[in-house]
Amino acid sequence: MPVIIYAVNRAALILEQAARKIGVAAAWAGIPLMVVLACLEPVLRWAGLGGDLPFGEASTAAFFALTMTSFGYAYAAGAHVRLEVLSRRLSPRARAAIELTGTVLIVLPLCAVVLMDGTESAWRSFQQAERWADTGLTLQWLLRAWVPAGFLLLMLAAIASALRAIMRLAAK
Repeated sequence: MPVIIYAVNRAALILEQAARKIGVAAAWAGIPLMVVLACLEPVLRWAGLGGDLPFGEASTAAFFALTMTSFGYAYAAGAHVRLEVLSRRLSPRARAAIELTGTVLIVLPLCAVVLMDGTESAWRSFQQAERWADTGLTLQWLLRAWVPAGFLLLMLAAIASALRAIMRLAAK
């Protein structure tokens, strides 16, 4: 039994760390990118070089990508919304049961649906060479791929949370 407990805890830790590390990396890359792109557009326009460059759309795309990757990080870090007023009064086992129930009945099915539909949408966009914003770049699929990627990270964090809840419920 201790081997199973160790394996489940290790799996939960690996999944949780993956969601956290990817979220942190996306933040470190995405926030400066958003700032640079948002600042570049008015500066270039002021210099008379702005023309039809899609810096506003690129800044929005960076914000979107950052938002999508933050879901998994927030769930893994425990920064998601909870009803603390109610959960504080419950025992650790009751909180674990509620966490497991919510994860299995709501979060994981939602992630699975968005993951399947979002992946299909990104793939269809790639096949159709869908254009991004007002540019000639066929990169719309990349923007669409952030949705399933973000929900995959959320799914990893939710699985880790469910595994931890199972371990709390199984403990005597």
